[in-house]
Order: sequence, then structure tokens, then C-alpha cells
Amino acid sequence: MEETQFPSQNQGNAAVPNHNDGAQNSYGAQNPNQGGSNYNEAPTGTSNAGFAPNPYEAGATYGAPNGMGMPQTPPKKKKKWLYWFIPLIVILILGGGIATWSYVNGSQNEEIVYSTLLGGNENIEDYENYLKQFPDGAHAEEVRERLAQLKTMYSDWTSIANSEYASDFERFKEQYPNSQLVKKCELKIDSLDWVKAVKLNTPEAMEEYMAKHPEGRYISEAGIAQSTLATTQVDEADRSGIAEVLTEFYRAFANNDEASLCTYITPTMSQFLSKKNATKADVVALVKRTYSEDIENCSFVLNNDYEITKSVSNDGKVTFKVNFSVDQHIQRSSEGKTFGSYTANATLTGDLKISSLTMKEVSRQNQ
Repeated sequence: MEETQFPSQNQGNAAVPNHNDGAQNSYGAQNPNQGGSNYNEAPTGTSNAGFAPNPYEAGATYGAPNGMGMPQTPPKKKKKWLYWFIPLIVILILGGGIATWSYVNGSQNEEIVYSTLLGGNENIEDYENYLKQFPDGAHAEEVRERLAQLKTMYSDWTSIANSEYASDFERFKEQYPNSQLVKKCELKIDSLDWVKAVKLNTPEAMEEYMAKHPEGRYISEAGIAQSTLATTQVDEADRSGIAEVLTEFYRAFANNDEASLCTYITPTMSQFLSKKNATKADVVALVKRTYSEDIENCSFVLNNDYEITKSVSNDGKVTFKVNFSVDQHIQRSSEGKTFGSYTANATLTGDLKISSLTMKEVSRQNQ
């Protein structure tokens, strides 16, 4: 059989080497048209037109149909830009997420701190810390104003903290009614009003304290004091009666009037001048010894400066204690004392009898 000649289509190409000489084709049978030759092998002495070019041969053309009629696929080029582009996108996404989270989280933190400050906080340091952390925060200006108010308030408090006038703390309460310092003001006012009531020591003063401080710290003491003062208060009748008794006693003393002296004293005085447990006879004798023959006249002037306290014992016995001053004027025919000024302390019973009398000379004048 003669070899078939194919028209030359690519005279310049070299023949494809036959690597399957005498081998079976992919279906296990030899090409019936070419004894012992692979059907992909070009016949000897002919061009390889119509056959797939060797991709490894120089000048091979891609895309030409192979022996099966299928175009060959060229090798894919590696897209190196993907190696840096994808990670870049990931980084940008993560960075944006972190920035967003930080912004949102920072805003939330600021709101938390701010809401804490609004909760009646009067700690200056907390406001200063907020402004350090959020100097340009949404509430920074409001916080600055509040900080300035707090500094003014604490300055005002420092100026009155040790004041002894309740009016200072009343005024502070009116100026800062919502401040936590209002409680301290109330305690100070309570204490100062109690001190004032004790100093006055009258039922009216105690009643005024209890009316102003119904839940005050000294409400119990005030109640007891009021009850006691109600029974121990010296009224005008007591004061007038005591003044009259003392005036008449000193008149009898000046006149050396034994009968009148004994009218105004108890049978036994716990003390008369320097004599303790003095009987009426002792009192009469002591008065007589104060006078000498050259004394022509003697008088006592009470200065009406009585300080009177009243006490009631458990068995209901009333006692008056009186502090006062008295001046003595003496006319005499010879040299000697002509004036004496004394402080005196007297004790009187409930029926206005003198049970004790002492005198201390303060000054004197001699002729």
C-alpha cells in the first residue's frame, strides 16, 4: 500500500517525534490505516499538518486543534497582586471596625462617667478627672460650670464652718438647698439652738427649741428641762417677795432691831456671816458686836441686782438661792470705816425665811 501524501500546510515545522512507536492507541488497538504506527504520528516524509503541535517545541502554536479535534488550553498566569490585595482589604476592614468600636465604646464610657456625676456627686476631684479624660466631651462645658459652682460652695462652707451663729447656716441652706452639706447645716443649727436654750434656761426657751427641732438631738433633754423649769422658774411674785424680805432684814440690821431681825430668819441658820448653824440668839449677838459706841447711824442699800434660782427637792421642798450686792453707809463720831461695799449670798425657804447669809467685802472707805 502506498503512503498517502497530505498537502503541506506548515512546511517550516519539524515533525513531531513519535514516542509511541509500535504502541497501542488509547483504545488498545492499532491504527488500521498505519500498521504499527500511532494514529497521532505523522506519516514518514509528510508534514505534520492536522496534528497537535508540541507545546514544548519552539514555534509551537497554541489554540490549534489537536489530533482529537480539541483546542489545547495554555497554562494560566499566576495573579501575584492577589497576595497583597486581599490582606490589605482585610486589614482595612478590621481597622475600620476597631475604630468604630473605639468611638462607640469611648462615647458610652463618657456617658457612664457623666451620669455618675449627675447623681448628686459633689466630689471636686471626680469632676476634674472627667475633664482630664474627656476635655472635649459632649458634656465638658456643663461639667466645667458645675465644677466652678462646687468650688464656690465649698469656699462659702469653709468661711462659716466654725461659726457660732445659727443664722450663718440657715443662710447657707437657702443658697444651696440641694447640697449634701445641708445635713451638716441642720446639725450645726440644732446644736447652736440648744446652746442658746440652755443659756437662757427658761421654759419658753426650751419650748422654742422643741418647736423648731421636733426630731432634734436634744429633744429629750429639752423636755425634761422644760418640765423642771416650769416648777423652778422664778416668777415676778417670787422675785418681789424675796427683794422685800432682804430689804426689811437689812433695815433691821442697820437699826439693830432684834425683834425684826428674828422675823425674817429661820430658827437656825446654816450660816450667818462667819457663824455656822447660827441660832436667832447668835444672829442678834453678832449684829450687836458690829456696832461701836461712836457709830451714830448705819444704813444698807441693796442694789436690786438679784440673781435668783429656784430648786425643788424630791419631797417638794422649795429653796431660793440669791446672789446680790449691798452697800453700807456709816456715820460716826470718830475715825473709822464709813463705807463698805459687799457681795452677798442668801438662801431662803419656800415661805421666804432667810436660812443662810454670807457677805464678802469688796471695797471700803475710812474717815
